[in-house]
Amino acid sequence: MVLVTECNYGAGAWGSRKVSWGRERVSDTRASGVDMGRKRGFFAELQHQSAVAQRDRQRAQAAAVRDQIRAQREAERAYAAAQRAHLAAMRADEKAAAEAAREAKRLHVEAQESKVAAMNANLELSLSEIDNILEATLKVDDYVELERLRKVAEHPPFESQHQRPIPPPAPIEAPPPPVFQEPVAPKGLSALVGKKKHAESVAAARLAFSHQYHQWQTYSASIPMRQLEQLTAHKSAEDERIRRLAADRARYDQECGRRQREVDAANAELDTLIRNYEASTPEAVSEYIGIVFGNSVYPEDFSWSVDYEFDPDVQELRVSLEFPPPGGIPTARQYKYVKATDEITEAVQSQKEQRDRYKSVIENMVLRTLHEVWESDRSGKVESISLAGGVQHIDPATGQDVFTPLIAVAVDRRKFSSIDLTRVTPAETLKYLKAVVSKNPHALVRVDTSAGVRGH
Repeated sequence: MVLVTECNYGAGAWGSRKVSWGRERVSDTRASGVDMGRKRGFFAELQHQSAVAQRDRQRAQAAAVRDQIRAQREAERAYAAAQRAHLAAMRADEKAAAEAAREAKRLHVEAQESKVAAMNANLELSLSEIDNILEATLKVDDYVELERLRKVAEHPPFESQHQRPIPPPAPIEAPPPPVFQEPVAPKGLSALVGKKKHAESVAAARLAFSHQYHQWQTYSASIPMRQLEQLTAHKSAEDERIRRLAADRARYDQECGRRQREVDAANAELDTLIRNYEASTPEAVSEYIGIVFGNSVYPEDFSWSVDYEFDPDVQELRVSLEFPPPGGIPTARQYKYVKATDEITEAVQSQKEQRDRYKSVIENMVLRTLHEVWESDRSGKVESISLAGGVQHIDPATGQDVFTPLIAVAVDRRKFSSIDLTRVTPAETLKYLKAVVSKNPHALVRVDTSAGVRGH
């Protein structure tokens, strides 16, 4: 997008901005899907993204409901067809199989018709949005309360896998000392002949007990050292946990600090903007207008952009508005499914319908732009607007990129404030404002801007 240099705005220094939205037109912008031109202001970008998200949510919700209903119907039909086909196969009934084939064909037709219905619903929605460009902005207040742009840092709760202390190990304790159990002495006749053998058994038991008791003593004596080693290992592991927890906390604090600094910087920038806007500095007025345009969300895939310059000496906003090219407006009137050829065909709008719709788009975009500026400008920074609008396209004769102006209008606040846009015919309103409009915008018949917007 370039300024219409033919408009002869005059010399002088003032705040200048360009804001562009819509479908990309140059190779280096395809990643974003937006022709940005010079970068939007910080707050204008925030407002634009929020407004776009709101529009997309509304469209997605409507589409989701339609898709859910259609999917449910198709699933029910497919299930019924599968059941019938299964029964036909089980019975080996040729007649049933033929009926299943006919049913499958019928379901295919219904699916195609359902697809066409969805396409027509989307087309109707798109055309309705395009036809109601002006009405859409009249339903909202374009004023921007700058204080509402103030940000608050939002920090996630601190989380670390090292937050929980390591449980202390179960203490090592000495087992109870062994107890000597003397072998049972024989009784009766066995006692008479088994004394010697019993004595040997007792001696062996005492020897085994002595060895067992010695082992117990040795183990018990090692327990204090083992307990110390256990406590030392636990303390080392706990110290490491605390160190890692502190490192995680430090990283978290750094991230919180970064977020807070970003918020503080944004709020400081906002304070500067509010202060400078109240002082009517050209840069602040241009930034505020950029925020207003950031809120101005047009239909999806609708490319447009705007250049604007504020001249504080005469309190005039000079606007260059870029319209979508004629080919950027849907040309289909309706989609239809043809059973005979199993094709979906497109009925195209007549040339008159296309010309009239495109002319309406231009008229509505101009009035919408004027309205948005003045409805948002409650403090009266802008007293007049001079606007030139046109299309950036390739000249079929030269193959060069050119900008063709299609409309020019200059109007002051007082005259525009007397217009009730909810009750007007846009073409008549532009006549009332003495706008110069292309005789055939759809054919890109240019208007003469060599004398400047106000030269007309």
